Amino acid sequence: MTIFRRTLIFGAALGLTASLSFSPALAQQADYSKVFPGILMDKDIKPTGQEVKPVKKDNRPLKVGFLPTAMDTYYQRVLAGVKEEIDKRGGDGAIQLLVQAPSSQSATDDQIRTMEAWINDGVDAIAVALYNEGALLPSIRRATEAGIPIFLFNSPVADNPYYVSDIGYDQSDGGRAQAQWLVDTYGDKEVKLGILEGLPGPHTSQRMKGFNEIISKHPNFKIVAQQPAGWVRAQGLSVTENMFTANPDIEVLVALYDEMALGGLQALKAKGLNGKVAIVGYENMKEANDAILTGDFAATVDTGAKEEGRNIIRAVDEFAMKGNALPKKIFVAPKTYDAKNIKTFDQNDYVYVQQK
Repeated sequence: MTIFRRTLIFGAALGLTASLSFSPALAQQADYSKVFPGILMDKDIKPTGQEVKPVKKDNRPLKVGFLPTAMDTYYQRVLAGVKEEIDKRGGDGAIQLLVQAPSSQSATDDQIRTMEAWINDGVDAIAVALYNEGALLPSIRRATEAGIPIFLFNSPVADNPYYVSDIGYDQSDGGRAQAQWLVDTYGDKEVKLGILEGLPGPHTSQRMKGFNEIISKHPNFKIVAQQPAGWVRAQGLSVTENMFTANPDIEVLVALYDEMALGGLQALKAKGLNGKVAIVGYENMKEANDAILTGDFAATVDTGAKEEGRNIIRAVDEFAMKGNALPKKIFVAPKTYDAKNIKTFDQNDYVYVQQK
Protein backbone atom coordinates (compact mmCIF):
# COMPACT_ATOMS: atom_id res chain seq x y z
CA MET A 1 0.00 0.00 0.00
CA THR A 2 1.43 3.36 -0.95
CA ILE A 3 1.89 6.19 1.51
CA PHE A 4 -0.51 8.28 -0.58
CA ARG A 5 -3.26 5.62 -0.37
CA ARG A 6 -2.75 5.12 3.38
CA THR A 7 -3.09 8.89 3.80
CA LEU A 8 -6.35 8.91 1.87
CA ILE A 9 -7.81 6.08 3.98
CA PHE A 10 -6.70 7.71 7.24
CA GLY A 11 -8.18 11.03 6.13
CA ALA A 12 -11.47 9.42 5.19
CA ALA A 13 -11.62 7.68 8.59
CA LEU A 14 -11.00 10.97 10.37
CA GLY A 15 -13.73 12.61 8.28
CA LEU A 16 -16.24 9.88 9.19
CA THR A 17 -15.31 10.12 12.86
CA ALA A 18 -15.70 13.88 12.80
CA SER A 19 -19.04 13.60 11.03
CA LEU A 20 -20.40 11.17 13.64
CA SER A 21 -19.05 13.28 16.49
CA PHE A 22 -21.05 16.25 15.21
CA SER A 23 -24.22 14.12 14.67
CA PRO A 24 -24.75 12.31 17.99
CA ALA A 25 -28.39 11.44 17.26
CA LEU A 26 -27.40 9.80 13.98
CA ALA A 27 -24.53 7.96 15.61
CA GLN A 28 -26.71 6.52 18.40
CA GLN A 29 -29.81 5.64 16.39
CA ALA A 30 -29.98 1.99 15.39
CA ASP A 31 -30.78 1.16 11.79
CA TYR A 32 -34.12 -0.61 12.17
CA SER A 33 -34.94 -0.38 8.44
CA LYS A 34 -33.21 -3.72 7.81
CA VAL A 35 -35.71 -5.47 10.09
CA PHE A 36 -38.72 -3.24 9.42
CA PRO A 37 -38.69 -2.06 5.77
CA GLY A 38 -40.11 1.45 5.36
CA ILE A 39 -40.14 2.25 9.08
CA LEU A 40 -40.60 5.97 9.85
CA MET A 41 -38.04 6.69 12.57
CA ASP A 42 -39.21 10.31 12.81
CA LYS A 43 -42.36 8.91 14.46
CA ASP A 44 -40.41 7.20 17.24
CA ILE A 45 -40.52 8.26 20.89
CA LYS A 46 -38.38 7.40 23.90
CA PRO A 47 -39.07 4.32 26.08
CA THR A 48 -40.59 4.92 29.50
CA GLY A 49 -38.43 2.39 31.36
CA GLN A 50 -41.52 0.51 32.55
CA GLU A 51 -41.68 -1.88 29.60
CA VAL A 52 -40.58 -5.52 29.74
CA LYS A 53 -36.88 -5.74 28.86
CA PRO A 54 -35.69 -7.67 25.76
CA VAL A 55 -35.19 -11.35 26.43
CA LYS A 56 -33.84 -14.26 24.42
CA LYS A 57 -36.33 -17.06 25.05
CA ASP A 58 -35.23 -20.59 24.14
CA ASN A 59 -38.54 -22.42 24.55
CA ARG A 60 -40.29 -23.47 21.34
CA PRO A 61 -42.88 -23.00 20.15
CA LEU A 62 -43.22 -19.49 21.49
CA LYS A 63 -46.84 -18.79 22.39
CA VAL A 64 -47.99 -15.46 20.91
CA GLY A 65 -51.50 -14.05 21.43
CA PHE A 66 -53.12 -12.02 18.63
CA LEU A 67 -56.05 -9.93 19.89
CA PRO A 68 -57.70 -7.49 17.43
CA THR A 69 -60.74 -5.32 18.17
CA ALA A 70 -62.75 -7.36 15.66
CA MET A 71 -62.12 -9.84 12.85
CA ASP A 72 -63.10 -7.69 9.88
CA THR A 73 -61.40 -7.46 6.49
CA TYR A 74 -58.70 -5.15 7.87
CA TYR A 75 -57.65 -7.49 10.66
CA GLN A 76 -57.84 -10.49 8.32
CA ARG A 77 -55.15 -8.79 6.22
CA VAL A 78 -53.09 -8.09 9.35
CA LEU A 79 -53.47 -11.76 10.34
CA ALA A 80 -52.34 -12.86 6.87
CA GLY A 81 -49.10 -10.94 7.37
CA VAL A 82 -48.67 -12.49 10.83
CA LYS A 83 -49.06 -16.01 9.47
CA GLU A 84 -46.64 -15.45 6.58
CA GLU A 85 -43.88 -14.23 8.92
CA ILE A 86 -44.47 -17.21 11.21
CA ASP A 87 -44.04 -19.48 8.17
CA LYS A 88 -40.66 -17.85 7.48
CA ARG A 89 -39.52 -18.69 11.01
CA GLY A 90 -40.43 -22.37 10.90
CA GLY A 91 -44.21 -22.29 11.27
CA ASP A 92 -46.07 -23.74 14.23
CA GLY A 93 -42.93 -25.38 15.56
CA ALA A 94 -41.38 -21.95 16.13
CA ILE A 95 -44.39 -19.81 17.05
CA GLN A 96 -47.78 -21.03 18.20
CA LEU A 97 -50.29 -18.33 17.29
CA LEU A 98 -53.31 -17.82 19.55
CA VAL A 99 -56.05 -15.79 17.84
CA GLN A 100 -59.09 -14.42 19.64
CA ALA A 101 -61.37 -11.63 18.41
CA PRO A 102 -64.08 -9.97 20.53
CA SER A 103 -67.71 -10.22 19.48
CA SER A 104 -67.71 -6.58 18.31
CA GLN A 105 -65.36 -3.62 18.11
CA SER A 106 -66.72 -2.12 21.31
CA ALA A 107 -66.76 -5.45 23.24
CA THR A 108 -63.78 -4.52 25.41
CA ASP A 109 -64.89 -6.98 28.13
CA ASP A 110 -64.17 -9.81 25.69
CA GLN A 111 -60.63 -8.47 25.16
CA ILE A 112 -60.06 -8.20 28.91
CA ARG A 113 -61.16 -11.82 29.49
CA THR A 114 -58.84 -13.04 26.75
CA MET A 115 -55.91 -11.00 28.07
CA GLU A 116 -56.40 -12.35 31.58
CA ALA A 117 -56.62 -15.95 30.32
CA TRP A 118 -53.39 -15.58 28.34
CA ILE A 119 -51.59 -14.00 31.30
CA ASN A 120 -52.68 -16.89 33.52
CA ASP A 121 -51.48 -19.35 30.86
CA GLY A 122 -48.06 -17.65 30.75
CA VAL A 123 -47.92 -16.88 27.03
CA ASP A 124 -44.65 -15.47 25.70
CA ALA A 125 -46.00 -12.29 24.05
CA ILE A 126 -49.31 -10.55 23.37
CA ALA A 127 -50.19 -8.36 20.38
CA VAL A 128 -53.34 -6.36 21.06
CA ALA A 129 -55.27 -3.65 19.20
CA LEU A 130 -56.74 -1.04 21.52
CA TYR A 131 -60.22 0.45 21.26
CA ASN A 132 -60.59 1.36 24.93
CA GLU A 133 -57.08 1.75 26.33
CA GLY A 134 -58.25 2.77 29.81
CA ALA A 135 -60.30 -0.41 30.25
CA LEU A 136 -57.41 -2.64 29.14
CA LEU A 137 -54.72 -0.81 31.14
CA PRO A 138 -54.92 -3.07 34.26
CA SER A 139 -54.46 -6.17 32.09
CA ILE A 140 -51.57 -4.57 30.18
CA ARG A 141 -49.89 -3.69 33.48
CA ARG A 142 -50.45 -7.19 34.88
CA ALA A 143 -48.98 -8.77 31.76
CA THR A 144 -45.92 -6.55 32.00
CA GLU A 145 -45.46 -7.39 35.69
CA ALA A 146 -45.60 -11.06 34.66
CA GLY A 147 -42.79 -10.48 32.15
CA ILE A 148 -45.05 -10.80 29.08
CA PRO A 149 -44.15 -8.17 26.45
CA ILE A 150 -47.10 -6.23 25.04
CA PHE A 151 -47.10 -5.12 21.40
CA LEU A 152 -49.86 -2.75 20.29
CA PHE A 153 -51.16 -2.59 16.74
CA ASN A 154 -53.65 -0.36 14.91
CA SER A 155 -54.00 1.68 18.10
CA PRO A 156 -54.32 5.43 17.40
CA VAL A 157 -53.67 6.44 21.01
CA ALA A 158 -51.05 4.63 23.09
CA ASP A 159 -50.55 6.49 26.35
CA ASN A 160 -49.78 3.61 28.71
CA PRO A 161 -46.13 3.26 29.80
CA TYR A 162 -45.95 -0.53 29.53
CA TYR A 163 -46.14 -1.50 25.87
CA VAL A 164 -42.90 -2.43 24.09
CA SER A 165 -43.76 -1.18 20.59
CA ASP A 166 -46.74 0.38 18.87
CA ILE A 167 -46.98 -1.21 15.41
CA GLY A 168 -48.95 0.18 12.48
CA TYR A 169 -49.19 3.68 11.09
CA ASP A 170 -50.08 7.18 12.20
CA GLN A 171 -53.86 7.45 11.75
CA SER A 172 -53.57 11.19 11.15
CA ASP A 173 -51.24 10.41 8.21
CA GLY A 174 -54.14 8.48 6.65
CA GLY A 175 -56.40 11.53 6.94
CA ARG A 176 -53.64 13.72 5.52
CA ALA A 177 -53.28 11.35 2.56
CA GLN A 178 -57.01 11.64 1.76
CA ALA A 179 -56.87 15.44 1.94
CA GLN A 180 -53.67 15.66 -0.06
CA TRP A 181 -55.25 13.59 -2.84
CA LEU A 182 -58.08 16.16 -3.00
CA VAL A 183 -55.60 19.05 -3.17
CA ASP A 184 -53.51 17.32 -5.85
CA THR A 185 -56.60 16.42 -7.89
CA TYR A 186 -58.71 19.58 -7.69
CA GLY A 187 -56.10 22.28 -7.05
CA ASP A 188 -57.79 25.67 -6.56
CA LYS A 189 -61.20 24.59 -7.86
CA GLU A 190 -64.06 25.13 -5.41
CA VAL A 191 -65.33 21.73 -4.23
CA LYS A 192 -68.12 20.83 -1.79
CA LEU A 193 -67.38 17.86 0.47
CA GLY A 194 -69.48 15.43 2.48
CA ILE A 195 -67.70 13.47 5.24
CA LEU A 196 -68.67 10.06 6.67
CA GLU A 197 -67.01 9.71 10.07
CA GLY A 198 -66.70 6.56 12.18
CA LEU A 199 -67.83 6.11 15.77
CA PRO A 200 -66.67 8.92 18.05
CA GLY A 201 -63.27 7.99 19.45
CA PRO A 202 -59.55 8.15 18.76
CA HIS A 203 -59.66 6.54 15.28
CA THR A 204 -62.11 9.16 14.03
CA SER A 205 -60.46 12.08 15.82
CA GLN A 206 -56.95 11.21 14.62
CA ARG A 207 -58.01 10.71 10.99
CA MET A 208 -60.00 13.96 10.98
CA LYS A 209 -57.13 15.78 12.65
CA GLY A 210 -54.81 14.92 9.76
CA PHE A 211 -57.51 15.61 7.17
CA ASN A 212 -58.30 19.04 8.60
CA GLU A 213 -54.62 19.99 8.88
CA ILE A 214 -54.36 19.85 5.08
CA ILE A 215 -57.85 21.04 4.10
CA SER A 216 -57.74 24.06 6.42
CA LYS A 217 -54.93 25.47 4.24
CA HIS A 218 -57.12 25.28 1.12
CA PRO A 219 -60.31 27.32 1.62
CA ASN A 220 -61.66 26.29 -1.81
CA PHE A 221 -62.75 23.02 -0.18
CA LYS A 222 -66.04 23.44 1.72
CA ILE A 223 -67.25 20.74 4.10
CA VAL A 224 -71.04 21.10 3.79
CA ALA A 225 -72.00 17.91 5.67
CA GLN A 226 -70.18 15.74 8.22
CA GLN A 227 -71.88 12.88 10.06
CA PRO A 228 -70.91 9.63 11.84
CA ALA A 229 -71.82 6.38 10.09
CA GLY A 230 -70.61 3.87 12.68
CA TRP A 231 -67.81 2.32 10.55
CA VAL A 232 -70.38 0.01 8.88
CA ARG A 233 -71.88 -0.23 5.39
CA ALA A 234 -75.54 -0.05 6.39
CA GLN A 235 -75.07 3.26 8.17
CA GLY A 236 -72.87 4.52 5.34
CA LEU A 237 -75.85 3.93 3.04
CA SER A 238 -78.49 5.56 5.23
CA VAL A 239 -76.34 8.53 6.27
CA THR A 240 -75.36 9.21 2.65
CA GLU A 241 -79.03 9.06 1.56
CA ASN A 242 -79.94 11.68 4.15
CA MET A 243 -76.80 13.74 3.48
CA PHE A 244 -77.52 14.06 -0.24
CA THR A 245 -81.22 14.76 0.33
CA ALA A 246 -80.22 17.78 2.42
CA ASN A 247 -77.15 18.69 0.32
CA PRO A 248 -77.63 17.52 -3.29
CA ASP A 249 -74.73 19.71 -4.46
CA ILE A 250 -72.01 17.63 -2.70
CA GLU A 251 -69.30 16.84 -5.26
CA VAL A 252 -66.98 14.57 -3.24
CA LEU A 253 -67.91 12.01 -0.58
CA VAL A 254 -65.02 11.31 1.81
CA ALA A 255 -65.31 8.31 4.16
CA LEU A 256 -62.96 7.43 7.01
CA TYR A 257 -63.37 3.72 6.23
CA ASP A 258 -64.13 1.89 3.00
CA GLU A 259 -67.06 -0.02 4.52
CA MET A 260 -68.91 3.29 4.99
CA ALA A 261 -67.79 4.47 1.55
CA LEU A 262 -69.23 1.29 -0.02
CA GLY A 263 -72.54 2.01 1.72
CA GLY A 264 -72.32 5.54 0.34
CA LEU A 265 -71.77 4.10 -3.15
CA GLN A 266 -75.00 2.09 -2.84
CA ALA A 267 -76.88 5.25 -1.92
CA LEU A 268 -75.39 7.18 -4.83
CA LYS A 269 -76.21 4.38 -7.27
CA ALA A 270 -79.83 4.50 -6.10
CA LYS A 271 -79.86 8.21 -6.92
CA GLY A 272 -78.09 7.73 -10.25
CA LEU A 273 -75.08 9.69 -8.98
CA ASN A 274 -72.35 7.01 -9.11
CA GLY A 275 -69.54 8.25 -11.32
CA LYS A 276 -70.81 11.83 -10.91
CA VAL A 277 -69.84 12.19 -7.23
CA ALA A 278 -66.24 11.26 -6.44
CA ILE A 279 -65.79 8.83 -3.52
CA VAL A 280 -62.58 8.86 -1.51
CA GLY A 281 -62.27 5.91 0.85
CA TYR A 282 -59.82 4.71 3.46
CA GLU A 283 -58.27 1.24 3.86
CA ASN A 284 -58.05 -0.12 0.33
CA MET A 285 -60.44 -2.99 0.97
CA LYS A 286 -60.72 -5.46 -1.91
CA GLU A 287 -64.14 -4.08 -2.88
CA ALA A 288 -62.80 -0.53 -2.80
CA ASN A 289 -59.88 -1.58 -4.96
CA ASP A 290 -62.32 -3.11 -7.46
CA ALA A 291 -64.49 0.03 -7.32
CA ILE A 292 -61.53 2.16 -8.41
CA LEU A 293 -61.00 -0.15 -11.39
CA THR A 294 -64.66 0.27 -12.43
CA GLY A 295 -64.67 4.03 -11.81
CA ASP A 296 -67.11 3.92 -8.87
CA PHE A 297 -64.43 5.09 -6.40
CA ALA A 298 -61.98 7.90 -7.11
CA ALA A 299 -59.34 6.91 -4.53
CA THR A 300 -58.63 5.09 -1.31
CA VAL A 301 -55.78 5.05 1.19
CA ASP A 302 -53.91 1.82 1.88
CA THR A 303 -52.59 1.74 5.44
CA GLY A 304 -50.35 -1.31 5.09
CA ALA A 305 -52.47 -3.84 6.98
CA LYS A 306 -50.52 -6.91 5.86
CA GLU A 307 -47.19 -5.21 6.50
CA GLU A 308 -48.45 -4.39 9.98
CA GLY A 309 -48.94 -8.12 10.57
CA ARG A 310 -45.47 -8.88 9.26
CA ASN A 311 -44.02 -6.26 11.60
CA ILE A 312 -45.77 -7.79 14.62
CA ILE A 313 -43.91 -11.09 14.16
CA ARG A 314 -40.66 -9.35 13.18
CA ALA A 315 -40.93 -7.46 16.48
CA VAL A 316 -41.63 -10.62 18.49
CA ASP A 317 -38.69 -12.32 16.78
CA GLU A 318 -36.28 -9.47 17.49
CA PHE A 319 -37.43 -8.83 21.06
CA ALA A 320 -38.32 -12.24 22.49
CA MET A 321 -36.34 -14.67 20.32
CA LYS A 322 -33.13 -12.69 19.68
CA GLY A 323 -33.20 -10.43 22.74
CA ASN A 324 -32.80 -7.16 20.82
CA ALA A 325 -34.25 -3.77 21.80
CA LEU A 326 -36.93 -2.23 19.57
CA PRO A 327 -38.09 1.26 18.63
CA LYS A 328 -41.14 2.42 20.57
CA LYS A 329 -43.08 3.04 17.36
CA ILE A 330 -42.90 0.84 14.27
CA PHE A 331 -44.90 2.91 11.80
CA VAL A 332 -44.99 2.88 8.01
CA ALA A 333 -46.49 5.49 5.66
CA PRO A 334 -49.97 5.04 4.15
CA LYS A 335 -50.22 5.04 0.34
CA THR A 336 -53.00 6.48 -1.80
CA TYR A 337 -54.35 4.55 -4.77
CA ASP A 338 -56.49 5.93 -7.60
CA ALA A 339 -57.08 5.13 -11.27
CA LYS A 340 -53.51 6.09 -12.14
CA ASN A 341 -51.74 3.53 -9.95
CA ILE A 342 -54.33 0.99 -8.78
CA LYS A 343 -53.00 -1.70 -11.13
CA THR A 344 -49.63 -1.56 -9.38
CA PHE A 345 -51.18 -2.95 -6.20
CA ASP A 346 -50.32 -6.61 -5.49
CA GLN A 347 -53.63 -8.48 -5.08
CA ASN A 348 -51.84 -11.12 -2.97
CA ASP A 349 -51.75 -8.47 -0.27
CA TYR A 350 -55.38 -9.36 0.50
CA VAL A 351 -54.80 -13.02 1.31
CA TYR A 352 -52.53 -15.36 3.22
CA VAL A 353 -49.91 -16.87 0.94
CA GLN A 354 -48.13 -19.81 2.55
CA GLN A 355 -44.39 -19.21 2.75
CA LYS A 356 -41.83 -21.97 2.28
